[in-house]
Amino acid sequence: MLEATLGVLFFAGIVLLLTLFVLAARRVLVPHGECDIEINAQRKVKAQIGQRLLAVCQQAGIHIPSACAGAGTCGLCKARVVSGGGEAGPQELAHLSQREAHRGTRLACQVAVLGEMSIEVDDAYFDVKTWQCKVEQVRNVSTLIREILLRLPDSEPMEFRAGGFVELTSPAYQVAFSEFDIEAEFRDVWDRMNLWKLSAGSDVEVTRAYSMANHPAETGIIILNIRLALPPPGHPGAPPGVVSSWLFSLKPGDPVALRGPYGHFAVEPSERELVFIGGGAGMAPLRAQILDLLETQGSSRKITYWYGARSRRELYYSEVFDKLQSEHDNFEWHPALSEAEKSDAWEGFTGFIHQVAYDNYLARHPAPESCEYYLCGPPLMVQSVLAMLDELGVSTENIHYDDFGS
Repeated sequence: MLEATLGVLFFAGIVLLLTLFVLAARRVLVPHGECDIEINAQRKVKAQIGQRLLAVCQQAGIHIPSACAGAGTCGLCKARVVSGGGEAGPQELAHLSQREAHRGTRLACQVAVLGEMSIEVDDAYFDVKTWQCKVEQVRNVSTLIREILLRLPDSEPMEFRAGGFVELTSPAYQVAFSEFDIEAEFRDVWDRMNLWKLSAGSDVEVTRAYSMANHPAETGIIILNIRLALPPPGHPGAPPGVVSSWLFSLKPGDPVALRGPYGHFAVEPSERELVFIGGGAGMAPLRAQILDLLETQGSSRKITYWYGARSRRELYYSEVFDKLQSEHDNFEWHPALSEAEKSDAWEGFTGFIHQVAYDNYLARHPAPESCEYYLCGPPLMVQSVLAMLDELGVSTENIHYDDFGS
């Protein structure tokens, strides 16, 4: 018995000594303490060794966008690392172009501070602020897309470029879908999909990014197109989207805080022909850009807009683009339905929007490679359009796309 006890004590002593050795070695070998981070060669901030670069910037009041809570999946928190920071990992490279990676662009949420660093961020991030808004109007514009109109404070106009986005943070909450006020024309689909039984919530705040559907001349407001994120097919037990469910629960008069403006998805000035291709809630930034071009700038550039929806019920803002088409000779609007219903009595284009645009326009275009393309929609749609444009010989420099808010 005594020998067994001594053996246990001896083993415990060895483990304790090894633990103390590892801790001592870690303290000597692993950097710790504070260091300086130089930002845009004009400002230095203190950071803790081991801290993530995104957190360092946010604590310094530099609001780099992020919609995935630092998981490295949204690809929004890009910053250029001039010195320090090591090499980009596979998760980062999946969100970076070859040019960005070559220039040292990184995802700030994935960069651990290991020593002094010099970084560059968009100057606009220094001007990002939080806006206390009120919900003025809500309405479903399609079965799963809700238009939310937010009223900005009267004394605080927001300056932004058409195609920009804002961040919204949901509080801790719980909501049953049966509490949602859904327009009568969409309720039969909700019944058929049995959506009323769902519920959503979170014990913590969650942030997501959403494109603005309004253009700068629509002052004093922010218009959002929110697509309700449902559990994916085959995973009925998965929870609905936390932030989209909260946004669907909002009613006129409710307070909403947003942060922004953000975004580089803006139309570049040139004389090239413009081709817009969208689907789903990807309507939002494209609506803003096209209205800004035609109504505010008075652009004379040739513009075509190809938008895909499943059925007539899912096609929204038609009246806006019908009106623009009747008033501007340089603009054409071509909606297409992929699953038109008999009751739609649809006489327009049918099929997936990338194929419709190719078959009915780009295949016979004399120089499709000379056009500029702006894409926004579900990831599969964007990927299909990119593949089609690659086959047409369109340079990546002439393709601009946004798929995070669709």
